[in-house]
Amino acid sequence: MNIIGDKLRTVSGIFILILILGGILLPQPLQAQPDQNDLVRVYGEQQDDYSIRFYADNNLIIPAYVVVTFENLVNLSPDTEMPFSVQLESGAEKQYLFSLNPGDGDRLSYRFSYTFSRGNPQSVSPDGSFLYTFPYTHGSKHRITQGFNGRFTHMDDNRYAVDFDLEVGTPVVAARSGLVVEVKEDSNIGGRSVNYGRHGNYILIMHEDGTFGNYVHLKQNGALVEVGQEVEQGEQIGLSGNTGRSSGPHLHFDVRIPLENGRMQSIPIRFRGRDGEPIQPEEGEIYYAYQPEGGDFTEIFGADYTNSDFAEYSGTARVQDNLDFRVEQTDLTYVIFIGNGFDYPVNAEVELRLENMNSTRQSPVNIRLGAGEERFLTIVRPRDGVSSWRYGYAVNYRRIE
Repeated sequence: MNIIGDKLRTVSGIFILILILGGILLPQPLQAQPDQNDLVRVYGEQQDDYSIRFYADNNLIIPAYVVVTFENLVNLSPDTEMPFSVQLESGAEKQYLFSLNPGDGDRLSYRFSYTFSRGNPQSVSPDGSFLYTFPYTHGSKHRITQGFNGRFTHMDDNRYAVDFDLEVGTPVVAARSGLVVEVKEDSNIGGRSVNYGRHGNYILIMHEDGTFGNYVHLKQNGALVEVGQEVEQGEQIGLSGNTGRSSGPHLHFDVRIPLENGRMQSIPIRFRGRDGEPIQPEEGEIYYAYQPEGGDFTEIFGADYTNSDFAEYSGTARVQDNLDFRVEQTDLTYVIFIGNGFDYPVNAEVELRLENMNSTRQSPVNIRLGAGEERFLTIVRPRDGVSSWRYGYAVNYRRIE
């Protein structure tokens, strides 16, 4: 991730050691991220002959790929080619890497940094034919609020991420089977600023092809799985939230591969449709989830509604002694009804006041309403590509004698 929470972060430690014959200044970290350096650690130990032996620990439950680079060496020579790279197995403890051997001179010093990648960037081989299931419960539908190359945060490492409009507390399910390798769920804060990035709760799952599923912005204590747990595609793993860098409640999902520089890069993916067909996710579209072993259900999309679906509708007005409007929302479709609460029929003329929206009936709409009757008025929807919209109405009416 580059910031797990809006997305996995590169880890590096920079250390310096200065040796002066007759006195030794032991290594001190100049820059470190304690929580991340606890996962994979590279360190040097000075020997009696002033050589430095380097070791590494891997506290991840999966292998880690480590790259060590020296920015400065004074009177010290590595016994292997630099930069140095190595694959550490899970649980490796004090694994020997290489040594620095002293040369002539009274002053010896070094400065180094290291990065680590989760998994193995040299062997990862994404299965491009795999179809992920949408990461929410079978039979539910959600809208993609930010897709590939999204303008808010989906760029660089996050280029192929997808954001779904899940409200806080909505169940999140595994889009693919795998091993839970990291969980963060202690945060309860979020906001639009990049400063919130490290506060995003997340679950990271490693797949059999070496890729990682990244589920971000979960609610506090919203992880329902533990590190080391195997999960199946379609299994609930957490609860959506609004933590980390976020402009509102949603689930960020992407699939990532590790890079040798310690970063993780999202990759293009496709989802599984109702009949197993591949779906290329598109920003603004609404998709139903079809999970393994899920039963059949009827799809209902507001975008499919037409005036003819409601033309014969006649109901009872909700209020008395006034005209009243009622709205039914399906997805981003708003079906508007008008009710006559008077005990006599009326002719009404309704002016639609729309901002960034289209109506299925031209304004003004003229309609006859019987006493106490409610009828269908129109359908309104946001225009393509807009991020905000509003609707309202003004009505004139007269009694029919």
